[in-house]
Amino acid sequence: MNILIIGGTRFVGHYTALALHEAGHDVAVFTRGKQKIELPGAVQHIKGDRKNEADLEAAAAARDWDVVWDNMSYTGDDARAAVRSFRDRTGLFIHTSTLAVYSVCDGITSPYREEDFERGRPMTERLGTYPYDYGIARRDGEEVLQEAHAEFGFPFVSVRLPAVLGPRDYSLRAWAYWRRILEDGRLILPDAGVEMHRSVYSGDVVAALLAIVDKGGEIAGRAYNLGGGEIVSLRYFVEQSAKILEAEIEILDLPSSAIEAFGIDPHGVSVYSPWANHLHSIAKAQHELDFRPTPMADWLATTIEWHLAQRRDAEPPGWELRGQEAKLAERWKAFLHDLA
Repeated sequence: MNILIIGGTRFVGHYTALALHEAGHDVAVFTRGKQKIELPGAVQHIKGDRKNEADLEAAAAARDWDVVWDNMSYTGDDARAAVRSFRDRTGLFIHTSTLAVYSVCDGITSPYREEDFERGRPMTERLGTYPYDYGIARRDGEEVLQEAHAEFGFPFVSVRLPAVLGPRDYSLRAWAYWRRILEDGRLILPDAGVEMHRSVYSGDVVAALLAIVDKGGEIAGRAYNLGGGEIVSLRYFVEQSAKILEAEIEILDLPSSAIEAFGIDPHGVSVYSPWANHLHSIAKAQHELDFRPTPMADWLATTIEWHLAQRRDAEPPGWELRGQEAKLAERWKAFLHDLA
């Protein structure tokens, strides 16, 4: 099959392009060319800007595409441009989405199921704040695709992802914890880090995407939540990471309100904390895509090892707060001592 990946050179896109190529498909990636492309020469590179509709139209016209995977659509306008460009030009259009499409809504609660998308009311009154701007914009994009499917059968499938972890993760969000463990072992976890998460391993996302490609148009119009098989707390994730790194750690449990009172955004010191309990069902993907998540024990160590080798000196999100964190830690420990 002829398959186009919009954005496919850094993380999950890289591995998916490689897997599709190895499966015998004719693969092309559409990128701005700002990142080094580490893919076989047989994978075509179509250079262009996803935000430039003329470039997108040119990519759409380059071949008769059996499958298009849009990994770079973030707004309703992005989705509308995709619909205009790829209408009647692809048999399947895969859209990367996010669990934030549920989290920014009133009227639905975790654990989220795919059908909850229809029940939630986007809290537009909170626009202007993170993560509502992001999540509501992503919802708008999915709604555009749903309307196009209902109106003229636009063959989209939406894949809703939590935090994705694995080698080549350029977000450095997990590295924010691992580098703190390595530097001095001190981590501040807002509200004790007891919120529960179901992240997903990048290799499992690749496997699900290949299953969707195999299913093709028969699953058009559907959405799938992906995630790991284990539901773990952020605290557990940190503790398991410390064991792999063979490091002693000091976890400081501070209420989010205390962190904010010190003038620090809790999200800055703990990038996985803003959603509280953020759970979702993966039963639909398990049933319809034969989705079988890899146990965390089989991928966490190799992911950490990749970051140690490739990102050892990289500064993750929130790293600029380390000085303020140290001052806050000392004040908190003094406060607890005075209470004793």
